[in-house]
Amino acid sequence: MMKPPKRIVRFSYLMHATGLSRGACYREMKSNPEFPKKIVLGIRAIGFDADEVDAFVKKLIERGTI
Repeated sequence: MMKPPKRIVRFSYLMHATGLSRGACYREMKSNPEFPKKIVLGIRAIGFDADEVDAFVKKLIERGTI
């Protein structure tokens, strides 16, 4: 049985889900190893695994930091 493909979401989804600004997301990408990893989609485009973003937000909620 085949595993369903990952759902890739764009940067706007990441910002909306985390409540962080664009700049804050970039700072987190550099400094926080738990932050969802980017997926390079093109020369000027990145995306994120939707499951990783959702799991990260769930962790923030559980810790009470969001």
